Amino acid sequence: MTPQQIVGLASRLFAIWMGVSAIQAVSIALALKAGTNNPDAVWVPYIIGGLYLLVGLLCWFFPMAIAHRLIPRTRFDDALQLPARQAMVVACVALGLLVIAFKAVGPVLGYLSICVLWIANGQTLWTLDAIRHIDGWIGIGQLALGVLLVGKAHAVSARLLPLEAKPHAALADTD
Repeated sequence: MTPQQIVGLASRLFAIWMGVSAIQAVSIALALKAGTNNPDAVWVPYIIGGLYLLVGLLCWFFPMAIAHRLIPRTRFDDALQLPARQAMVVACVALGLLVIAFKAVGPVLGYLSICVLWIANGQTLWTLDAIRHIDGWIGIGQLALGVLLVGKAHAVSARLLPLEAKPHAALADTD
């Protein structure tokens, strides 16, 4: 892989991150909409989610254009000696660990601790504020995404970086 291809790969992984952030921003907007009577108070998270989605789509569809802007063009024989599939697996595991560490652990532990305190005070979980449940489920979803990226890194990398098609045997035998 060339340095530009590695940055292009990182751009695609960043696009996935931006997609997760867009979903979170829209979830916050939906929670705000459900919790307020003022319709003017909910448009900001939708705009932020839209911007995240726009940046994510740009990074997904134009990774090499971004890579060539960030790293000057080199000859193709300036390749780094790292197999692409192994680099993708490592990157998926790293992204999954980052999602777990920075996005999921805090909300999940916060939600679980509030649930424990709520139950210890003799309350049912159904009387807990809806925003607490939403935050907890967002954290659980992010935890699931992180575990998926870590646990199924080979499958995710195969989906993001398919193998090149091999020539047919019938075509190879012709003289």
